[in-house]
Amino acid sequence: MTPSPEKSVRPWRLATRLIRGVTGVVIGCLAIVALMTAGFTKYEITERLDDSLQEVGERLQFAVLALNQQGPGHDVAHLSDIKPTSLAYQITDTAGHVLLRSSNAPATRFTVPLSSGFYMLPQFRVYVTPAAQVDRFILVGEPRLHRTQATHKAILIAVLPIIGSVPCIWLLVIWIVRRGLRPLVRLQDEIRERGSGNLKPVPELALPVELSTIQVAVNSLLERLQKALSAERAFAANAAHELRNPIAALLAQAQMLRSIALRKASDAVTPKPENDTAQETANIPQRLDALISQIHRLSRTVEKLLQLSRAVAGTALRRDRFDLLPVLHVVADELDRPDHASPRIVIETGDLTHLDVLGDLDAAGILFRNLLENALRHSPQGSAVQVHVSTNAAVPPCCVAEAPAAAGQAQAVEQSTCVTIQNTCPPLAPDLLNRLTDPFVRGNASTEGSGLGLAIARTIARQMAIRMDLFSPIPGQDDGFMVQLTFQKAPPLA
Repeated sequence: MTPSPEKSVRPWRLATRLIRGVTGVVIGCLAIVALMTAGFTKYEITERLDDSLQEVGERLQFAVLALNQQGPGHDVAHLSDIKPTSLAYQITDTAGHVLLRSSNAPATRFTVPLSSGFYMLPQFRVYVTPAAQVDRFILVGEPRLHRTQATHKAILIAVLPIIGSVPCIWLLVIWIVRRGLRPLVRLQDEIRERGSGNLKPVPELALPVELSTIQVAVNSLLERLQKALSAERAFAANAAHELRNPIAALLAQAQMLRSIALRKASDAVTPKPENDTAQETANIPQRLDALISQIHRLSRTVEKLLQLSRAVAGTALRRDRFDLLPVLHVVADELDRPDHASPRIVIETGDLTHLDVLGDLDAAGILFRNLLENALRHSPQGSAVQVHVSTNAAVPPCCVAEAPAAAGQAQAVEQSTCVTIQNTCPPLAPDLLNRLTDPFVRGNASTEGSGLGLAIARTIARQMAIRMDLFSPIPGQDDGFMVQLTFQKAPPLA
């Protein structure tokens, strides 16, 4: 069964989505407001027109008085300028006979009950009220055409400005969104210019708070990338230099041995003086020793490069629970066998029988091996490397002095474990001490070594969340070198 191809993500623009979203919401709200305005206007117009009907009915009381004086009849009041939208009225008795009507009113009574109130007919909105005289009723009718026209005109007047504002609102939304996204476009242009040839930080662009955090993150990323590229170039150059020296020495010794072998072959044909032959024969073990020494040096350098590559690849990012003391003792026994008369590595753990931490056991072994090898290599003959392990109950003063002072980190310091590795050596200059964890930097150029041990230890310490501090001279002394490792203890098992 073939897997279905992944759907391609359709590109979209933030400005377009914002304009559509904001405009849609605004138009929707305006539509709701327009509907509510239309309904309220219709209600108000109906109320006002009904009040007008009621007022006309009250003013027709004089016509009832005149009708009583003249006697009953079927009179029609002819008024000038009568329009289809003008009000019509009728005066009737209790029997429903029309006694008086306007010229635009029907000859027969409006077919409504003779009781006070408003009634809706197909052509009229009728208001009925009893007159002050007995057996008389006043009926006032408004043509529904007039009411409909008045209502529609009022609704149109109220809603038309809302509808007319939609294009203006749309243009304003476009202008505001584009103006608001202008800093984002500038930031986008600045980031687009960055590449392998331009890793300068993004300059200040007067960005809003939401975008300034992106600028800070991008600048931080560019800074780390610049450091990584610089470190990679320096590492490649230093590695080539460090490997070229032993390879050149190996090549020179091999060429010398080849020339000796060729001369011996020629001596078999044409004998040389015995003194020259004896001298060359005596030099062969020395050249072989030099060849073996350079091979060992090359092997150590390659091993350190492999350890550094493993550390950079993140081999120490695991968070397993393990006992730190056995790892330390195993590494110390490998570097300084316990059957020696005077051990060169002295470990002091006090009353500790186990010490659980979180991290990677193999990476911790590589960390201690590099630190102890570095301490042994730079210690004078006959001096011992001192290793001190203590918990928060007996943390050395230097650990407490260097501990973070923030309240949020106080708990981590109280649950920490401090491991110090000290060796005797002349004090180092402060600038050299600061660069000592860089690859191929040696504290003593005359001492044999690859200059990678502390760089490997620093990389592993960062991945295992171990604080690593270097001191030279040792605090409270005039000389010496000390590495201080602050581990965070593993939480107790449930």
